[in-house]
Order: sequence, then structure tokens, then C-alpha cells
Amino acid sequence: MSDILREIVDKMASKKGLYKSEFIELCKSCSLVVDEDEFDLAVDYIEHCGVKTVQKDDKIYTKSRFEEYKKATYCVVDIETSGNTPQNSQIIEIGAIKYQKGEVIDRFESFVYCDFVPEYIEKITNISKEDLKNAPKLKSVLLEFREFLSDAVFVAHNVRFDYNFISESFKKYQISEILNRRLCTIDLARKTIESEKYGLSFLKEKLGIDIDNHHRAYADAMSALEIFKISLRNIPDDVVSTEDLITFSNPSKKKKKKKERR
Repeated sequence: MSDILREIVDKMASKKGLYKSEFIELCKSCSLVVDEDEFDLAVDYIEHCGVKTVQKDDKIYTKSRFEEYKKATYCVVDIETSGNTPQNSQIIEIGAIKYQKGEVIDRFESFVYCDFVPEYIEKITNISKEDLKNAPKLKSVLLEFREFLSDAVFVAHNVRFDYNFISESFKKYQISEILNRRLCTIDLARKTIESEKYGLSFLKEKLGIDIDNHHRAYADAMSALEIFKISLRNIPDDVVSTEDLITFSNPSKKKKKKKERR
């Protein structure tokens, strides 16, 4: 169901939007609903999964299509894991920061119980089995994070890893889909910051971001937020909506001339 739901959201986020009739047919194809009378039920589910909607004429759009990016709420996320994939490992720490209109408006940070942490992960993160033995179980942390994330834009440095790992973890515990719009600070930095490399540690040093505890979730989320803030100073004038910003950051989009905003 996830692939079809993401297709639905991508079409809703486009300039053309999605006809309500097509929306309901796609929802029926993934068994979200069974008939046309359940349109409101389908919309409620999409919104529950992190995507606010706007209905105009006979079409449905994401709120991000019309919302000014400067007014949007962003959730900058970082996770530490006991391995590379959710199939053979799990999240051991989540850090996240809510950011809106130039201000940090909320914070989330939690260890996650895990009975085994590989030695190489301990060395990278300085997180040990002892640190995690009294931590809450993964499902409870994920449920809290789902509520914290709400309908914010999911932002991360290499967002594909964090977003997909959390999404797969949600599936494992039968938590609702994560359909939030997402933005990668690596991709955005490539469009807005001149640098030889775009890894987190390299950009931190280059940009003078003085945040310790590299490879710890909350600290790395804070570093990604600082990169995001610097990138926002260099956004072209024709980027107006949240969806414009997401599209602009897309690596397939041709790089535009930057304009410094002070």
C-alpha cells in the first residue's frame, strides 16, 4: 500500500494536483477504501499519516503546494542504528527538532532499548548496551515520534536513510504510514552552498558549526538544522511555497543561480 499512497501524495503535491475521482480510484486500488462514498475517510487517513490537504474545485492538493516555505513547520531528524538496514538491526536513538519561522519550537530525544550493540557501532556513536538497557522499547518511542512529527516536513542529512529506516520500523510495528513531505539537507546544500564535499562533518567544519557529539542523534539533528538555516539564505526568489523548496532541492533539478539573503 505504501508505494501507491506515496504516488497519491506526489500527485497531490504537483502543480496539477489530483482529481478527486482519480484520488478515490487510487485509494481503492490499494484497498484503503472500497467505494466513492469513502472519500472523506481516505482524506482523513492521508492526513493522519502526515500530509495536510487542500481541496479546490474538483481537485485535491497537499497543503505544501500553497503554503509559504518560510511559514512551514520542519522536523529535522537524525537516528542512530545498530546496523545498516531495519531488516537486521534497529533504531537505538532518535533526535529531532521542530523548526518554524526561524525558531526552534520543540525538541525530541530518546534512547531506544536494544539488547545488542555491535562493537563498531559503540565506537562510532559511543552508545553502549548499558546506555540502552533501561531505555523505552522501540514501539513506544516510534509512537511518540509519530505524534511529535505530526504533519511537519521531514528533514534530514541524507533523508532517504532516516526516512526509510523509520518508515520500515513503523511497518514492523503496524504503525500508520509515514507520508510526510521530505527534504534532504545534502541535496539542498548542493544547490545553495559552495563546498568540496557535503558530508555532515565536512560541512560542520567548513561552515563553523560548533556542535560536539558527532554521530549522536540529537547533536547531528542540530548540525543538520544549522546547515538547513544557512541554505535558506540562498534560495532563489522564484521559490515561494514549501513544495517549491522541496522541488528546488531535488538533485534532478538544474542548479539555479543563488541569491544571498541577509
